[in-house]
Amino acid sequence: MNTKAMKRICYLFLAAAITIASSCSKSHKEIPVTGIEFKPDKMEIFIGQSLPVTVTTVPENATNTGELQVNTSKPDVATFENGKVTGVKAGTANLVATCGTVRKTASVKVYWTMTKGSLSYPIKKASGYKVYDSPGVIRYYEVDFTDGTEHFIMMLNHNDLGKKIDVSKPLASLDEFDTCFLCSVRNNNDNDITIYLSRDNDPVIRDEMWETLPITATGYFSLEQVTGKGYVANIDVSLSNGQKWKLYYEGPLSLENGGDY
Repeated sequence: MNTKAMKRICYLFLAAAITIASSCSKSHKEIPVTGIEFKPDKMEIFIGQSLPVTVTTVPENATNTGELQVNTSKPDVATFENGKVTGVKAGTANLVATCGTVRKTASVKVYWTMTKGSLSYPIKKASGYKVYDSPGVIRYYEVDFTDGTEHFIMMLNHNDLGKKIDVSKPLASLDEFDTCFLCSVRNNNDNDITIYLSRDNDPVIRDEMWETLPITATGYFSLEQVTGKGYVANIDVSLSNGQKWKLYYEGPLSLENGGDY
């Protein structure tokens, strides 16, 4: 093989090597993540509830997506695992995603829970009234726990604050003018069921039309003040029609002055 042929072959190999190197260089060009998106970007859940969350990076062809990390700012309030955020205790937290120098947050609110039958609802509001027998002397408390559509309302004699109220028995602490009840109601008053307790008779269960229902109840409810927690409310009631009521709440309770009894 002559010298010219050898040089030509060398040039061809060199050109091929340059082409391959150039191709490899282009295919390994770094494309950093420039943005992160959450769907949804605002979450409201209750304790024990899990909600799927999609985390997307842009651009689609970014090369450093392996650096993506997603955590919550308060793991004691909410956790993130396997693509889901889960409520742990009532409070607020942020879902935080980082990838390289990019950082994105989404808000998470976790609520206490009330359950009616097979459905659970977050307690978004806890409020009510203090009604006075005379100035400075509370006669009873009427409190309302609601998610905005479903409610548990309880009226409790001041003597029974901090006590478990058995919904299957007369309530000895009441006098003949006192009332104590636990009520499940919707905003439109559909399926309104109230358990009324009195001093000398077994509790009576009525519907929204004040008709007595042929069902009975077992279980209890309570409301107490606890230092460091505010008010603590607890409902655990079973009705003979198969329905169950459950509620647990710790925190502030907005109680307005409801006037004199």
